[in-house]
Amino acid sequence: MPSEYNNQQRKQLELYFRCLSSVCTDSVMGYHYIPFGFPFTDRILRRGSMKKAFAAWGVTDKESLLSRVQWLLEDGLREEYKKLHTSLAARNEVSRKRYVESSVDHPDHAKVVIVNAFLHQLPSGEIAAFGGAWAIFMCNMGLTYGYLTKDEAWGLKIKAARHLQQYYNSWEDYLTAFVAGNSYSDSDSEMKMQAHITSIASMLLGSSTLAMDKAQWGLA
Repeated sequence: MPSEYNNQQRKQLELYFRCLSSVCTDSVMGYHYIPFGFPFTDRILRRGSMKKAFAAWGVTDKESLLSRVQWLLEDGLREEYKKLHTSLAARNEVSRKRYVESSVDHPDHAKVVIVNAFLHQLPSGEIAAFGGAWAIFMCNMGLTYGYLTKDEAWGLKIKAARHLQQYYNSWEDYLTAFVAGNSYSDSDSEMKMQAHITSIASMLLGSSTLAMDKAQWGLA
């Protein structure tokens, strides 16, 4: 890890990274992941879920992990989402409704529904949150799985966090964008992940004031 950070700063940044990537966990793991990450005693138990996550993303070794992280940061479906967002935003409400209804038999109908649902919540159409969150989460898994060294994982996480900070000014904006992007990626028009994100948001921004006190937005 770069010598420019002391131990306290590194711990604070690692907490920030876990907060950013906690949205990639399931609802049970999320409560454990934010404060503790993947401690050594849990690695054997976590490896099953990590293996499934890597398989879903086509990660089989260090090279494929680095390639996937690069894709998540440089692409991550951002341009595809923005293109559809721009198309829908250019239409009036009546025209948009007709367009969404007319796409019901199209393979990408679910994606149209999702982008339309977030049209006003995410006026920028920027879903970098999706790629950035998963990039950080994969780096943490890669470190635990032995694909990355501490220095390699640290450098990539710093890069991803700063990438995210270019596009969002608050945790609220970031979380909204992640739900939009993750739902779009999964073609999940029911947005089943939203309840989990709401739970994470409550942990970060609610009574615990974790993000406000210890992992303020823009920390990296």
